[in-house]
Amino acid sequence: MKEKKFQKKVKKEDMIVWGSPLSVKVVDGNIDLAIKFWKKKLKDSGKIEELKERRYYTKPSEKRRKELQQTRRFVKFKNS
Repeated sequence: MKEKKFQKKVKKEDMIVWGSPLSVKVVDGNIDLAIKFWKKKLKDSGKIEELKERRYYTKPSEKRRKELQQTRRFVKFKNS
């Protein structure tokens, strides 16, 4: 008979590195799960969006215009 190897279920608490907000600890050699958790942390922190915004310089007037358009869209959507 073959023995079944039971793997411990990896929890988010096990992968958190205290003191380093964007670091992830690999538990039991499960790299795929660690990468998935790291990507989610990056997305939630807003670093990816910030990098995309900083790719090109946007003038302050363009930022204001975009913000106004976005609020108008939101109000129009909310009133519908």
